[in-house]
Amino acid sequence: MEALVEIASKAIADYGFRQVVLWSPEDVLAQWGLSESEAQVLQGPMRRALESMPVPVEPANIPDEQRRMVAMIENALGS
Repeated sequence: MEALVEIASKAIADYGFRQVVLWSPEDVLAQWGLSESEAQVLQGPMRRALESMPVPVEPANIPDEQRRMVAMIENALGS
């Protein structure tokens, strides 16, 4: 789960990295060594959440978006 949280946090703050996560998830999976369940979260609910975010996420809103994403990841993984 820690890797997903790190990926999500970076994708929220850095639009260029967000594009990599959205359009090259296989590269992200390989680079971060995600488990099958983490891969499903990355390619499912996490992708949908990242796609719905504004471009860019305003700096003042980054912490709130990161907290929401962590909660979503925990819920998706059943943590």
